[in-house]
Amino acid sequence: MKKIITEVCAETVNSAIAAEAGGADRIELCQALSEGGLTPSPALTKWCCENLKLEVMVLIRPRPGDFLYNETEFEIILEDILFCREAGAKGVVVGFLNPDGSVDTGKLKMCMEVAGDMEVTFHRAFDRCNNWEKALEDIIACGCHRILTSGLYSTALEGKDLLKKIINKSAGRIKILVGSGVTPENLTEIYRDTHFDEIHFSAKSPVKSRMEFKSSTVSGLFFHNESSESIIREVVAKTKDLVIKYN
Repeated sequence: MKKIITEVCAETVNSAIAAEAGGADRIELCQALSEGGLTPSPALTKWCCENLKLEVMVLIRPRPGDFLYNETEFEIILEDILFCREAGAKGVVVGFLNPDGSVDTGKLKMCMEVAGDMEVTFHRAFDRCNNWEKALEDIIACGCHRILTSGLYSTALEGKDLLKKIINKSAGRIKILVGSGVTPENLTEIYRDTHFDEIHFSAKSPVKSRMEFKSSTVSGLFFHNESSESIIREVVAKTKDLVIKYN
C-alpha cells in the first residue's frame, strides 16, 4: 500500500522532538519561520542529527527576502551544507534564482557537489520562478531529489490545481513535496485533487510562557509557537486514511 511521507517544518528542538513523537517521517529543520525560515544554528542541527531517529533535512537560507545571493552569501551557504554533511543530516534544502526568475543552475550544481550523498530539496524558491515547467526540468537535470512547492500560490490549497499539473509533469522523475498552509482541516481536499506522495506542514500551536513574573512596562514574550505533537499525530493518521479512501 502507498505510504504518504510526512515532513514537519520544525524551528525549535521541542518541535523536532514533537515531530518524532507524533510519528512524522522527517523534519525540515530551520529557524525564524516568521521570516520564511532561515538556517538553524549548528548546535541545533548537531543535536537533532545525533538524538533523533527520524530523517533530518536542514534548511540552508542565510537571510530573509529573495533567493538571489551574492558570492559571499553563497560561500556561507556552501560551508553550511558541508557542516550538515559532517553532522550526519539526511539532506539539505536550498533554492537559487537568477534576476530574471529562472533557476540558477550554476549555484545549484555546486551545492549538489558539496552535498555528496545527502539528499537535496529545492525549496519554495520554485514558487517564485518565471516558468515552472522549465524550472522543473532544470532542477531535475541538476539531480535534485525533490521540490517543495505550494503550486506557485501562497498556500497549497490555493495552488492545488497547478500542483496536480506539476506532479503529473514530474512523472516520477523527482519527488514533489506539497506544502504551505497545510492543516488537518484542508488535507483531504488537497489530497483528493493532487494525490501527493509527500506532505510538508508545521503543525504550529501557541505555547504559553511559564514565567510567573511578567513586566508591566515591556510587552510581549507571553507565548511562542511550536509544532504540536497532537496535530502531527492527526495529520499522520489522516494520510493513512486518505490512501485507503482514494487509492
